[in-house]
Amino acid sequence: MHKLQRPVEPDELIRARKAYHGQTSQAEAWEKFNKDEVRKELKKAQNSLCAYCEIALTDNTHIDHFKPKKLDRELTFDWDNLVLSCDAKDSCDIKKDNNFQSYWVNPYEDDPKEMFTFRINGKIKGVTEDANKIIEDFGLDSIRLKKKRSSLLSFLTKELLSDPVNLEYYKNMDYKMFPTAHAQIIKKLGGE
Repeated sequence: MHKLQRPVEPDELIRARKAYHGQTSQAEAWEKFNKDEVRKELKKAQNSLCAYCEIALTDNTHIDHFKPKKLDRELTFDWDNLVLSCDAKDSCDIKKDNNFQSYWVNPYEDDPKEMFTFRINGKIKGVTEDANKIIEDFGLDSIRLKKKRSSLLSFLTKELLSDPVNLEYYKNMDYKMFPTAHAQIIKKLGGE
């Protein structure tokens, strides 16, 4: 996870919120709502990555209510409560489900990158007990994510160890997945 910058709220969401006001079923209103504009803006803001695990998103990825709409109807169309998350069976949206914990970190509001440390073998560890709970709650330590992180981070490590001149090149690279893990490994290998 890393800090994200919330884009300007899409007009479609503003219209949907006005149309919803007074309806009895937030679930029905959310289902009828055309989410394409919201998905597009969030995907751009998140560099096409899951807000939680930083894996590449699919074209029709899930719009997650950080605090579930089931727990607070007023947040159904709240722009500050929406993120894009992956929906693999072993992580993020599926693991999070309709739960909410006070220690969770919304990456659009807080900068969580210092909460976690990454290893070359793909493992993720929390710096605090709450961070360890977040890893568990969101499935950030799933076997699938560990394998993907390990593959990418091992390659990066080999490249940097074989020729330290590559450090500047890799520091400035735009990573398609796991940018926080890449930045940490580059920093460690660069002696920072």
